[in-house]
Amino acid sequence: MKREFGAVGVVFLLSVVGCNVVDSGPTQTASEEVDAGKAESVRAEIRMGAGTLHVEGGAAKLLSGSFRYSGKVGRPTVRYELTGDFGRLTVESPKDSNSGGKTVNEWDLRMGSGVPLKMNVTLGAGESNLDMSQLPLQSLEVNMGAGEMILNVAGKYTKDVAVEVNGGVGEAQIRLPKDVGAEVTATGGIGEISTKGLTQRNGKYYNDAYAEGKPAVRMNVQGGIGSITFRVGD
Repeated sequence: MKREFGAVGVVFLLSVVGCNVVDSGPTQTASEEVDAGKAESVRAEIRMGAGTLHVEGGAAKLLSGSFRYSGKVGRPTVRYELTGDFGRLTVESPKDSNSGGKTVNEWDLRMGSGVPLKMNVTLGAGESNLDMSQLPLQSLEVNMGAGEMILNVAGKYTKDVAVEVNGGVGEAQIRLPKDVGAEVTATGGIGEISTKGLTQRNGKYYNDAYAEGKPAVRMNVQGGIGSITFRVGD
């Protein structure tokens, strides 16, 4: 994958993640588990400042998370609210989080339980690996910050999945399904676009499995990404 950041983007990213030696406090660890309860659907919101985020499926519960963070960054807040049969999960950085200097902020989130998910992920500067392929996604919105993102939505979905990616400064690698349809619209402020296994027609990109009236990942990518690579299947 070619790495073509604009000069301003590189300077910004380096200034955010920082090379200054500043006392960031001791590195701490924490873990959280959340059960979905009687929820029949869940909205999950993940809001992270600068750091490294890893999300994947396979958990027995709605959330099984582990965190490693500097004292000045602070422990993330985890909340779960159940209203009737609807659950709302929030994982977010502290409001007064300080990510300046040489700090540590690493989140490893495993999700599961089989409850249909609507997910919203907002990222600061850093790296993210979002493997959503084993999750029962209904929809996903990702707001990138500055850095690199790997997004896997190559699941075996039986209904349409709406995915929106709003670009930041950096690179994105996106994996799409091979055996389920994929329709991608990419507009506004994107640098280099590389596609593997997709065909472009009428301003959109499609995989070979796409057919009108059948389930598909319907993705809209817009704005601000230095380069983006789409890949179908393995």
